[in-house]
Amino acid sequence: MTDHDTAAVASPVSETAEAARARMAADLRARSLSLSEPVQKAFATVPRHLFVPEVGPSAAYRDEAFVIKCGPDGIPVSSSSQPAMMAIMLEQLELRPGHRVLEIGTGSGYNAALISVITAPRGKVVSIDIDLELVERARSSLASAGFSTVEVRCADGGYGDPAGAPFDRVVVTAGVWDIAPAWFEQLADDGRLVLPLSVRGVELAVGLQRAGVGWHSTSACRCGFVRMLGAFAGPQAALRLEGKEPLVALISDGAAADARAMHAALTGRVTDLPTGLVVTDQSELGDLDLWLTITEPQLDRLTVLSPVTGWMPAQSLLPLGGLVSDATDPERLGIASLLPGASAGHAVQLGVRGYGPGGEALAEHLAARALWWDELGRPRAADLQLSVYPAGVDAEPGAGMLMLDRPSASVAVGWPDGS
Repeated sequence: MTDHDTAAVASPVSETAEAARARMAADLRARSLSLSEPVQKAFATVPRHLFVPEVGPSAAYRDEAFVIKCGPDGIPVSSSSQPAMMAIMLEQLELRPGHRVLEIGTGSGYNAALISVITAPRGKVVSIDIDLELVERARSSLASAGFSTVEVRCADGGYGDPAGAPFDRVVVTAGVWDIAPAWFEQLADDGRLVLPLSVRGVELAVGLQRAGVGWHSTSACRCGFVRMLGAFAGPQAALRLEGKEPLVALISDGAAADARAMHAALTGRVTDLPTGLVVTDQSELGDLDLWLTITEPQLDRLTVLSPVTGWMPAQSLLPLGGLVSDATDPERLGIASLLPGASAGHAVQLGVRGYGPGGEALAEHLAARALWWDELGRPRAADLQLSVYPAGVDAEPGAGMLMLDRPSASVAVGWPDGS
């Protein structure tokens, strides 16, 4: 009898929670043809309600992320991720029984338990979190759920676990801007790293495999995670856009911005322009948004997270993601974001909304760029390629690739065919 079987006998789960868990696992499989049997089994096995007790036994199995801790500014610092996103990253890892796995960002401990099921019976899971309160919570939840063999440590995850290396897999569950050298150094030669990487303010769940002097992506898809803390935290800080109804926003790569002018732009007059394009679903809208962000490096990326208090005119558009020109000049500031319009079936008319003094000109520019994206065959996020090189390695990006420099690494990102 395994540790998990013992826990199930000693602490039977209510039928309601059991049924909800089975339904969630079945729904995940039904929605994704690529969901493997081991990953589905893990979701059907691990009692998520023991890791997020504050939401209740039935609600715990919704396909939703749950915030479990916020910082003094009200911005979430830890959450239990959406199960569908967790499933995607577990598949990116390509876990096998017996794998040794290092997880950076323990959170509730639920993901570590899923990994433990997939890598059983001889696998090893080490999970690190910088927050002692979360570490103690996760240890308690893991023990209650029957996963006491998962090792949870309180430390800065940017330094990994040198004593436990090498690992077959390293997975990071917090938004990353720089790529800590320890994660690569502590991987076995055929190991894989999966992490949510910020690419000009857009987060991508990326799988990386060793290739020569660098690491190349095996897959990439859009995601959203709370930001990493510690020595390798990025320069993006929560920016209060002060005004009558304050907003909280992030600017790509910590770029400077006039917060008051930006707030005034977002809550003032807007300009809506049609593009003449039709997108088939939300995924295609995200593809264009990502393509614009990468191919317009002279613009800053803006993500408006939430109002600090109360209601305000832009709230219906939140969270808003767009591009910014002249972010420090109140007289010329422009913000523009993609705007889904009227729909016919699954097809959606696509427009661009401009905000601020320079918003109309920026919207016109992005509308023209959207037509070029269409001419190129609509490059997808799924076709995006990334290569990561340690700091000091001389690497030249090819056609269609943008080089992003970080303190510990350089990241080449784009569509190699020149898109």
